[in-house]
Amino acid sequence: TKGMEELKLGKTVNMYVCGITAYDYSHIGHARTFVFFDVLRRYLEYKGHEVIYVQNFTDVDDKIVRRAVSEGKTQKEIAEKFIAEFLKDMSALNVKTPDYMPKVTDHIRDIIQAVQKLIELGYAYEVENEHGKDVYFHVPAFESYGILSGMSLEELNRHRIEPNPKKRDVKDFALWKSAKEDDFKAKAVFESPWGYGRPGWHIECSVMSAKYLGVPFDIHGGGKDLIFPHHENERAQSYALFGVEPVRYWIHCDFVMIKGEKMSKSLGNIVKIRDVLKVYGGEVLRYFLLTAFYRSPLDYSEKALERAKNSYNYLKNTLINLDMEISALKSFKEDRNGMGFDPSSFLKEFENAMDIMNTPKALAVFHSFAKAINRNLYDMSLRELESCFDAFMTFSKVLGLFENYERIPTLPKELIELIKEREIARKEKDFEKADKIREKLRERGIILIDTPKGTRWLTKHF
Repeated sequence: TKGMEELKLGKTVNMYVCGITAYDYSHIGHARTFVFFDVLRRYLEYKGHEVIYVQNFTDVDDKIVRRAVSEGKTQKEIAEKFIAEFLKDMSALNVKTPDYMPKVTDHIRDIIQAVQKLIELGYAYEVENEHGKDVYFHVPAFESYGILSGMSLEELNRHRIEPNPKKRDVKDFALWKSAKEDDFKAKAVFESPWGYGRPGWHIECSVMSAKYLGVPFDIHGGGKDLIFPHHENERAQSYALFGVEPVRYWIHCDFVMIKGEKMSKSLGNIVKIRDVLKVYGGEVLRYFLLTAFYRSPLDYSEKALERAKNSYNYLKNTLINLDMEISALKSFKEDRNGMGFDPSSFLKEFENAMDIMNTPKALAVFHSFAKAINRNLYDMSLRELESCFDAFMTFSKVLGLFENYERIPTLPKELIELIKEREIARKEKDFEKADKIREKLRERGIILIDTPKGTRWLTKHF
């Protein structure tokens, strides 16, 4: 893990993250990946970089075709449905919209041109079959294949999943697939020099990353499961096409584990994002996803989510208490001498953690800061309180928390007079009058909170 200072990044950072294959609802493994890269983007922006973020959608694929056929729909209908659902999930998780979200089907011509070039350069070849022609990338033609995944020749031979006796080598992978019966049923076919067909999985990202970011670009991200074969194949294609190492830094997120096992459909332990959102909401799930270092597995359980919920609520309550105190001092036109509290040391610790994208450490610093605020809340001056609020929101913005927080208002003089009247009534034990004033303010959207230091307030949206 390199710190940000060690990465040779320019003012503009070009980042490409592999998106979903749109054939089903997205799960929390997807959520972990996209929340992490969203935080990386936010932190780079915080450090002064302009980030150009591209995240693709695979909208034509074997799984999409199978689902389309089984449901009597087209590939386009299936893909559009699950892309829309994915975007809803990402919005709930406060994931910022990428600058570009290209789809495979919008780049068929570009993909065909890339495949033709690979054939011309001697890296790919055509194979005749009953449906037309397939095109394969010939792995032995690319000498440094396997460097990204670190696999030996024996391991590479063992991991292939595209059997075809006409392939020149077991490791060769499809760049273009001739159309089968189900492809026509699902309307997932495109004209090409090799007949009707559709792209192989890997070529799409080589083509789209180059189109939107150029080659080489800075950061290529995705889940750990994409290292092989997807990113290994993508690197080979791109290097072959452009003659340079296509990516400066490859970054991968580890898996979400359930009871010590990776989530997978075969085990039946997939947890959909939307199912967690119904119970915990987007920000609690986002908080949970940041509680493990990105290169370590994240253990999912109800207990872990409950711990995340409690930790998140502690931060949220701290923010509210801090804002209430600021609003009260401003509204009552009061101030205190202060105690010389300065959040800069916490900000520095936070940056040290984020420089290596150690989000659990960053959250720990955030909590230490929150405890210091709560401990000194009634001793800090207005200037110190506002400085703490700014720092709190800096942490929040980088981590993508409290995105929709609304400031507690400073109250006008007539409402402050009512609050003072109520405080006198309470001291005189005239609780009927105090309750009437409370209700009057409630009708104006102001919820009164009695504290040892006097009356504070919230607005109804809390």
